[in-house]
Amino acid sequence: MKSPSSINPLQAFLLSASLAALSTQVAAQRLIEEVIVISNKQADGISTQDLPASVVTFNEAALKQAFTVDLVDIGKMVSNAELNNVGTYASYPNFFIRGMGVNGSTRTNDPKVGVFMDGIYLGYNAGALASTFDVEAVEVLRGPQGTLLGRNVTGGAVLVKSKRPGDEFGFRIEADVGNYSATEVNASIEGPLSDRIFGKVAVIKMDRDGYFEDNNGGTVDTSIYPAGMPDTDTGDKVGMDLTIIRPMVRFELSDNFEATLIAEFLENNTGSANSQNVAHNCRPIPGVDNRDIVCGQGSQFLAQTTWGYTPPDDKYEINHDLIGYTDLETSSFVLDATWDLGHGIVTTIAGYREVEYNSSTDFDGTPFTIFHFNDNKEEQEQTSIEVRYSSTFSDRFNFVVGVNSFDQDYSIGERRNFFIALNSATYSETEHETFGIFGEANISLTDALDITVGGRWTKEEKSIDIGILGSCELDFSSCTNNTSNDKDWSDFSPKVAATYRFGDDAMAYASWTRGFASGVFNARAATLDAVGPTDPESVDSFELGIKTSFLDGRGFLSLAYFMADYEDLIMFVNNPCDDCGASLINFNAGEAEISGFEAEVQFQATDNFRLDASIGTVDPEFTSIKYFDANADGVVDDKDNQLARTWDFQKVAELSYSVAGMYDFELAGGASMLARVAYSWRDDYMTDLYNKPWLQQESFGLLDASLTYTSPSEKVRVSVYGKNLSDEEYFDYAADVGALDSARWGGAPRTYGVRVSYQY
Repeated sequence: MKSPSSINPLQAFLLSASLAALSTQVAAQRLIEEVIVISNKQADGISTQDLPASVVTFNEAALKQAFTVDLVDIGKMVSNAELNNVGTYASYPNFFIRGMGVNGSTRTNDPKVGVFMDGIYLGYNAGALASTFDVEAVEVLRGPQGTLLGRNVTGGAVLVKSKRPGDEFGFRIEADVGNYSATEVNASIEGPLSDRIFGKVAVIKMDRDGYFEDNNGGTVDTSIYPAGMPDTDTGDKVGMDLTIIRPMVRFELSDNFEATLIAEFLENNTGSANSQNVAHNCRPIPGVDNRDIVCGQGSQFLAQTTWGYTPPDDKYEINHDLIGYTDLETSSFVLDATWDLGHGIVTTIAGYREVEYNSSTDFDGTPFTIFHFNDNKEEQEQTSIEVRYSSTFSDRFNFVVGVNSFDQDYSIGERRNFFIALNSATYSETEHETFGIFGEANISLTDALDITVGGRWTKEEKSIDIGILGSCELDFSSCTNNTSNDKDWSDFSPKVAATYRFGDDAMAYASWTRGFASGVFNARAATLDAVGPTDPESVDSFELGIKTSFLDGRGFLSLAYFMADYEDLIMFVNNPCDDCGASLINFNAGEAEISGFEAEVQFQATDNFRLDASIGTVDPEFTSIKYFDANADGVVDDKDNQLARTWDFQKVAELSYSVAGMYDFELAGGASMLARVAYSWRDDYMTDLYNKPWLQQESFGLLDASLTYTSPSEKVRVSVYGKNLSDEEYFDYAADVGALDSARWGGAPRTYGVRVSYQY
C-alpha cells in the first residue's frame, strides 16, 4: 500500500545522482576498496570481487553510514533478499533469499536461509543480530551454500562477524535519540591485558515505544452486537527494551597460534506482535473449489460478520483484547582458534547457545477472542564444533577440508485460546543431530583459468516427542495423546565451478552446486498423521557471473544469472480446524524452477561522490505438483499442476533494487560532512500460498537520508538521520487467522533521530 507521499524509483535515483553535481572534481583518486569475504574458508582469503558467487558484503564503515540497526535494515540494501521479522512473533527473524524461505513461525520448520554468528550456525534465529554495533562485517550469500556452510541453506546464508579486540587501548561511545521515545546508548572498550592477551567489552542498550497504538479504535455495529465495542486495555506495540553485553578475549599464545573467546548475553522485553485485522468480505479464489480452505467455514465467524467490527483506518492503530508480552533471553559462547602450521592453517570453531523465549500474543488483531496464543514457552540449547585445515603451501593449488557437528534440543509449549471458549495446548520436545565432512579445492590450470571442486557429506538425525494439540494441560504438565517419531537422512552435496580472468580487472565464472535440506517434523500437528516428517528437499543450482572493476579501480560491477531446480519442495499450509482454529500441514509440494538476475555496482564517481546500487529479479514457478491439493477438491491431479503454475511464490518480489548516493566535503579547520540518500524498492508480492488478494503486499519504496559531521580529529561524529521519510505504508507479514479471518503485522513508519559518537 502506497502512501500519498511516496517517491517513485526515477525520482529517488535522480535525487541520489544529483549529489554528484555538488562536486567540481572530475578525476577521482579514491578507489573502491576490496572486502575479504568471511564465508570462504581458504587460508589466504578472497575478496568479494574475486569470489565466484553472488555475494554482498558490508564492512563496519558501510553499516555505520547506512545507520543500520539490525538485519532488517541490511536486507533493504540487498536485492532478491527479504530479511524481515516473522511478524507473528516479536524479535524472531524470517529470511527469504532468491524466493526460498519459511513463511511462518513453526520452529520445527528449519530455515532455508542459514544465519551464522561468528562462525556458528543458529538453529533458533531468535535474537539474531539485534544490533549492528561493534560488528566488523555482514555478508549475504545468495543461493545454496551447503558445501562449506552446511545444513539447510538452500536459499542462501547470512554471516555476521563481531569486531575483535585490537592491540591498543581504545573506546567508543554513541548516544541516539529519536521519535517514538527511542533512546540508544552503546559503548565498547578494548585494550591489552598483557603482552599477548587482549580484551574487549561492548554494551548495547536500546529502548523505544511501539509503532502501533491500541486506543480501542474501530467501530462495532450495535445492530449485530448490542454490547458495542469492548473496553479493553490500551497501549503501544511492539516496543523495545534491549540489552546486549558482549565480552571477548583474544589470546596470542604464540606467533603461530591465536584464539578468541566471544560471549554474548541478550535480553529483550517487548510487547506482543502488532497484528491488525484486515477488513474485507471473504472472496473465493479462482480455481479453488473448497471455500472453507480459503475463507473458513463459509466465513460466518469473521469479526466483521459476527460482531460487526470494522478495524481502524489508520495503519498504525490496532485494537486488541490481549496486551501480551515477549520475553527473550539468549546466552552464547564461541571459541575461534587458528594455528598456522606453515604449510596450512588449522581452525577450530566451537560454540554453545541457549535461548529462552516466552510470549503471549493477540493473533487475530481484534478486540474479541478469536485466536490467541497465550503464555507460550520455548527453550533451545545447541552445541557445535568445526575443525578444518586450509592449505597455504602452493600458489596454484589450495584446498580446505574439515568436519563439523551440530546438536540442538528444544521444547515448545504452545497454548491457543480459540473463539472465546476453546482453550487447547500442545507440547513437544525435539532432538536434532548433524554431522558433516566437507572439502573444497581450487586448482589454477593456467594463469587465467581456475577450477573449483568440492562436496559435503551430511548425516542428520531428528526425533520428536509431541503431545498433539488439544491433548495437553494448559500448563504443559502432561498430555494424553502423545506420540514419538524419529528419522535420519544422509546426503552428498557436490559443487563444481570454473573461473576465467580477463587480465587483472575482470573475471567470469560458472558454477553448479547441489543443496540439501532435511525433512521436518510438525510441532503444531493437530492429528497424529500430521506429525511427519516430510521427505528432504534438494536443489540443483546453476549460476553464471561476471565481475569487473573499471575506470582504474573507481568502479566495480557484478552480474549474475541463476537457475535453480527444486525437488520435493517443503511447504506448509494452514487448514481449517473446528477445535483448534487452524491445522498446520507440512508437505513436499513437488518441483519448482526459480531463475533470475542480480547486479551490483559501486562507483566512486569523484573524490567526493560515490554511488552504490543493487538490482535483482526472481521468477519462480511450480513445474510439478505431487502432494499438494492446490484447488482443494480432495484429489491431487493435473488440475492442481495447472492452477499452481499460475500462482506467485510467497514473499517473492519479482523486482527489487536499492540505490544510495554519498557525498562528502571538507569544512574549515579540517572537519567534514557526509550526506547520504538511499532508496529501496520491492515489487508487489503474495504472502499466502493460495495467493489470496487481500493478503497481497503492494509495491513499495523506502527513502532514507542522513547528514553526518565529523570533527577534525575524526573522534567526534554528530548525525541526523531519517528512515522511510515518505512514510510509506507496508507490512512485514500477513496471514489468515485460524482460517476465520485475516491479519497483517509490522511495517515501520517514518522514524528519525540524532546520533552523537566519540571514539578514541
